[in-house]
Amino acid sequence: MEGMIRSGAMKYEDKPIWFNVYKAFPPKVNPTFTRKAPENQQVVNILYPEDLVRAKYYAVYGSKKSQEVVDLTEKETPTQCQRFVDKYFELKRSGRVSDEDLFRQAANYMRTQGFKLESEVEKKEQKELHNMAQEMFPS
Repeated sequence: MEGMIRSGAMKYEDKPIWFNVYKAFPPKVNPTFTRKAPENQQVVNILYPEDLVRAKYYAVYGSKKSQEVVDLTEKETPTQCQRFVDKYFELKRSGRVSDEDLFRQAANYMRTQGFKLESEVEKKEQKELHNMAQEMFPS
């Protein structure tokens, strides 16, 4: 990092927040990718409640064929998934409802707001109906 600042590749004002802390309190052992993790230390699995909702969202509605285009330079606009997660927890705060009902209610709300949410099962059913119609009424 210091080399980038000295060479002019990065302005001193643009340095990361952690730079001064790292410089003031350097690690005892240099962090390199070849360093092995201690065997007697267990890695803590950090999962937040919103991670579980987000995982289910992508499992049900997929991400590969999503219609959503994400502009990574636009930091103020939440993604469709983030809006879904926010609505889910807003509904959860409003009363005692099962997780399945919360998920369904959040999806219905998103649809009323104009978001196209189609589960993989619904997509498959639509495709089958389309194929049946093509067989019954060939063009």
